[in-house]
Amino acid sequence: MHFLNVQVQPNLLAAFSEDVINQLCKLNVPCGFVNNVDVVRGNDDGPYINVTFSTSSPSLLWPSVREKLVQLGLQSAAIATCTGSQGWDDYLLLHHFNREVPTDRLSAP
Repeated sequence: MHFLNVQVQPNLLAAFSEDVINQLCKLNVPCGFVNNVDVVRGNDDGPYINVTFSTSSPSLLWPSVREKLVQLGLQSAAIATCTGSQGWDDYLLLHHFNREVPTDRLSAP
């Protein structure tokens, strides 16, 4: 099992609505792509919202998550990561709101 995590930082958006988090959680993906969705809110030098998708197919799920980030206008306020074969010890950074930060690619299953 892998975890695909999207952290949204509302302060990076001109306007923020909690509804976008609900929409992000409702991906249009085939049954079985997402085993669970967990939402955690916190504050660490500003508010953040972590949306974590539990999946056995992160490389198949990521394109849908990435598309949803763009549709919702969250790409400028989000970071996306995915756990690797050793959990968080070898995670991948899939998206960063700062385009200068290098990101990783998910390989096909």
